[in-house]
Amino acid sequence: MAAPSSLVSLRITEEEMALLDSRVGVDGTRNRSDVIRAAIRSFLEGKPLLPDMDSVTIPIGRSIKARLGDLYELHGISPEQAASQGMQDYIRKLILEEKELNQLLTDGLQEARGKTERRKEFTE
Repeated sequence: MAAPSSLVSLRITEEEMALLDSRVGVDGTRNRSDVIRAAIRSFLEGKPLLPDMDSVTIPIGRSIKARLGDLYELHGISPEQAASQGMQDYIRKLILEEKELNQLLTDGLQEARGKTERRKEFTE
């Protein structure tokens, strides 16, 4: 038996209605109400638990979705955990690359300064 529900009125544009109708029949939805309930659930479940946190939505294709399913099955790593780890690794990589580039620039600057001939009028 279905849980009791409340009726809620909602005004949406024709464009929003067309988008809503285009989702009927997708992911097991049978009607507009199912689509709206799924959208509300997705919106609320996707919200971060703490005020300082934020969420990122990433569309993925079939191949990555399958691989993420395998990753979860084999190692118990959720797609959210994998995405978070991937972003951390990416940021770490960029910071290291930037550090290496800054070091190369610093080394090049020091080398150029070493090759510069000192002129008497600038050293007094």
